Amino acid sequence: MIEIRQATASDHGAIFTLQRAAFVDEARIYGTPFVPALDETLTELIHRLGNSTTWVAEDDRRIVGAISLRSYRPGGPDIERLMVAPDRRGSGIATVLLNEVETHAADNDVPQLQLIVGDLAHNNRAIYKHLGWVEQSSHRLEGFDDVLLRTMTKQIVKKT
Repeated sequence: MIEIRQATASDHGAIFTLQRAAFVDEARIYGTPFVPALDETLTELIHRLGNSTTWVAEDDRRIVGAISLRSYRPGGPDIERLMVAPDRRGSGIATVLLNEVETHAADNDVPQLQLIVGDLAHNNRAIYKHLGWVEQSSHRLEGFDDVLLRTMTKQIVKKT
């Protein structure tokens, strides 16, 4: 059974390993191993997580998914690095993690969430759209002129 909980410092190594596994498909899509998630060192990941609220999806003590919420862009919090273990994709883990972040946002009166997804990540974009996310804009990934990123937002409604 999947348990969602906030990440702790003892989870950093497992999240780092999960991130390496989860973003290999993205590297294949773009034809380069230099996607930001794969280029990040463990030290950089620890620093990033220190500036975020991160949740993990755990199944029998194995971290099979993670998501971070970070307030660093103008206009509101960002969701970053939603990841699911490749062997667990399609089982609803991403949806459960997104719901956890949305509940946290609603409980903290955050009116809107934002995330960025690669243009060629068609499956991810389809999941986000299905869950009510709306594409707002696009921009090129710095240093990679052939990589188009889409900014997506979702209005958060406080649940009563």
